[in-house]
Amino acid sequence: MADEYLHSPSRVANQLRDQLSSEKRKLGFFYGAGTSIAVGIPGVLSLTSKVFDKLEKQYKEPFDALRKKCGSENIEHVLNMLRTIRELIGDSDDEEIYKIKGREAGQKLDVEICKAISKIVMDSTTDEFDPHMTFCNWLFQNQATRHTPIEIFTSNYDLLIERALELKKLPYFDGFVGTIDSFLIPESVEAENDKLSAGLYVPFSWIRIWKIHGSINWFLTIDKEGKKRIIRSSHKAPNVGDELMIYPSKQKYDESRRLPFIVFQDRMRKFLANGEGLFVIAGYSFSDDHINEIIFESLRSNNRLAITALVYGEPEKNRTINEKVLRYGLSNPNFSILGPDKACIGGVIAKWDVDESEDEIFWDKEKKIFNLGDFVTFSKYLKMNFGVLAQIQNKGIAKISDQETETETKK
Repeated sequence: MADEYLHSPSRVANQLRDQLSSEKRKLGFFYGAGTSIAVGIPGVLSLTSKVFDKLEKQYKEPFDALRKKCGSENIEHVLNMLRTIRELIGDSDDEEIYKIKGREAGQKLDVEICKAISKIVMDSTTDEFDPHMTFCNWLFQNQATRHTPIEIFTSNYDLLIERALELKKLPYFDGFVGTIDSFLIPESVEAENDKLSAGLYVPFSWIRIWKIHGSINWFLTIDKEGKKRIIRSSHKAPNVGDELMIYPSKQKYDESRRLPFIVFQDRMRKFLANGEGLFVIAGYSFSDDHINEIIFESLRSNNRLAITALVYGEPEKNRTINEKVLRYGLSNPNFSILGPDKACIGGVIAKWDVDESEDEIFWDKEKKIFNLGDFVTFSKYLKMNFGVLAQIQNKGIAKISDQETETETKK
C-alpha cells in the first residue's frame, strides 16, 4: 500500500514567500471579515444582536420583524430587506410592511440602524491593530520595487486598513477624492497605466484599496440640487434620508446606489482576468456567491493567475476547513486553499505532514496546525520579508529547510 501523500508546511510557506516577493507579477489581496474579527471588530452575526441592543425601544419591534422575516442574523441581510421595503413603500405615508408604516418610518429606522452600526464598529476599533500596521509596513517595504501597484480588495466596512495606511503615511486611492464630501471618480478606478488613461491614472506608487461592500463612512445623500449621490465623509453623522452605504442590495436599486459597488466589483474582475498575478485571500468564508463567481470565472479564464486562500480554523474546537471550500481547488490547479488541518494544492487534497515541521510562525507544532489563516499570524509571517536582511535570513531558512528535506529523504 502506497504511503499517504502529505503537504509540507515549510515548503508551502516558503513557496508563498517567494511568490509574494516577485516584483514582476501583479499582486492583490482580498480581505474578509476574519481579518477584522482578529482585532476585535464584531462580525456580521454578532453585529446584528449588538445593533438590536443599541436601538431605542420604538425601533426594536420593526427591526426584530425584519430579522425574523429574512430568517437571518446577518445585519447585511436585514438592511437589504429594509431598503427593499422602503422602495416598495415609496412616498406613501400609509403603506405598512412588517411594522414599518410610511416613508418617514422607513427612513428613520434605516438611519438609526446606520448610526448603531457606525458607533459599534468605531467603539470596537482600538489602538491595538498591530496586524494591520504590520501589513502596511510590509506594503511600504514592497510597493516601491514592484512593476505594478498593489491592490487591496475588501468586503469589510471598517476603517482599519485606512487608519494603518495613514499612520504609516503611505498614500492610497480608494476611488474617492475631495476633503469635505469626497466623491467617486469611476474613471480613475478603471484607469490603467497606459497612454489612453494617462490623465486619469493615480500615481503609480499609491496603494489601491477597493471596498466592494461599502464603508461606514460612505453615505447616499441628497445634494442641494436634489440629486442623490454617494459621498465619503469620516466626520458626518447620518441625517434622515441618508443611507449608510454598506452591502449592495440584491434587488434592483437605482444607479446612484449601485454605482460604487459595480465599479469596484468590475475592478476586481478586471484585475483577475488578465496577466500574471498572485491574489491572496484571507479572512473570507466563501459565503458570498457573487464574489465567488468573480474569483472562479477568473481562474477558468486566466491560467496565469494564482490564487492562495488562507483559511482560519480551530480543529480542537471542531472548527476545521470546510470540505466544500477545499473541493473548489480540485478543478482549479492554480487555486491553493491552505487550511489549519489540510490543504488543496495543485488539485490535490491532503493533510499536513505534522511530523515534518518544528515550531514556525506558520506552523503550531503543539496544536499541529498550519496557522496562516489567522490574520495576526499572517502579518507576523509577512514581517519576515522586510528589507534585505529579511531576504538573507529567509534564504538561510530555505536552505536549512532544503537540508532537512534532503536528510529526511536519505533516512
